[in-house]
Amino acid sequence: MHHVHINNLLNHTQFGFTPKKFTTDAAMTVKEFIEEGLRKGLITILVSLDVKGTFDAAWWPSVLMALIDSKLNFR
Repeated sequence: MHHVHINNLLNHTQFGFTPKKFTTDAAMTVKEFIEEGLRKGLITILVSLDVKGTFDAAWWPSVLMALIDSKLNFR
């Protein structure tokens, strides 16, 4: 995790399993996104998915390749 954080390998909107980020941070990000759209007079649509078993169904060769590409040290 140290390598991931010091090399900014996570998306800035990643909240789960991220130190010092909480559910309220995610909710505030959504609130700010909606408010910005309203200020600009835009139509704002939000889709939220919580897919059960996604982690278990991940294609692990692809996950491993992404880790290798990020130059993680596996020692």
